[in-house]
Amino acid sequence: MWFYLNGQFVEDADAKISVTDRAFLYGDGCFEGLGVTQGRIPHLDDHIARFFRSARMLRIEVPLSPEKLMDAILETGARNGMRDVAGAYMRPLLSRGSGPLGVKNSRKVGPPNLVIIPQLSGRETLFGDHMAICNAVITRFTRAGSESLDPGVKSNNYLTSILAFMEAQDQDPDVEVAVVHDPQGFLAEGHAMNLFCVSDGKVLSPMSSGALRGITRHHVLNVAHKLGYETIETNLSDYDLVCADEAFITSAMESIAAIGKVNGAPLNGPVPGPITMRLREAYLEHAWRTATEIPRTH
Repeated sequence: MWFYLNGQFVEDADAKISVTDRAFLYGDGCFEGLGVTQGRIPHLDDHIARFFRSARMLRIEVPLSPEKLMDAILETGARNGMRDVAGAYMRPLLSRGSGPLGVKNSRKVGPPNLVIIPQLSGRETLFGDHMAICNAVITRFTRAGSESLDPGVKSNNYLTSILAFMEAQDQDPDVEVAVVHDPQGFLAEGHAMNLFCVSDGKVLSPMSSGALRGITRHHVLNVAHKLGYETIETNLSDYDLVCADEAFITSAMESIAAIGKVNGAPLNGPVPGPITMRLREAYLEHAWRTATEIPRTH
């Protein structure tokens, strides 16, 4: 595998940074998760824009322009043969850099480290006919709110998500979604994905003030609106998820996946539900049509 590392492409054995890097020491940085399917990256422009917004909020300067970062991502995909595989993943990741230990020394570290990490997933294409069906567990964990770190920042610190998923596995070894709350006790999101409920024909999503502003989430909401569904961003409780007619998650790696069980209990309606299936079909058509192609050579 070829990794991008601060302006160079290196193989696995040479893809190294210092143990004093701030992402290793403190989770001090941000990233994006890019799903790759059949040689295309959906919503690449949106992911790059969010990456730069996250970096701005963390007061880290990205060493490349958005255009140059896109070129580096596409070259990483091309070098790793992602044009010709069903599914893959790339993670552009930025850290504040290396330097002396201690939070008080945050202005004394640098320059920033920028890497792009490739992974061939071996999974089926996101654009196939099969929709994944997930088990969800509602955990006791709370996602940090805007009073600490704005949920719009996709930061390198995922401890809440990691611990939430481990707690969910204690209840259900086959769990795929660990649901966390916002600081007010309402549903926020899954551990690495956005959450939706469908009730009485309405498509409901938790407030974006308490969850990551997911790229796939944004496009699914737009597709739902164009299809004529009423979309409501609102405070959702555990009750709303457990009693939903349908529920699903969105993410760059799953596109749309149905939730079949919550805390071990099946949802009331069919899984996947009719609205979930219609949204997935329309979203995938939109995502495929607008996706960025990885070149065979770069």
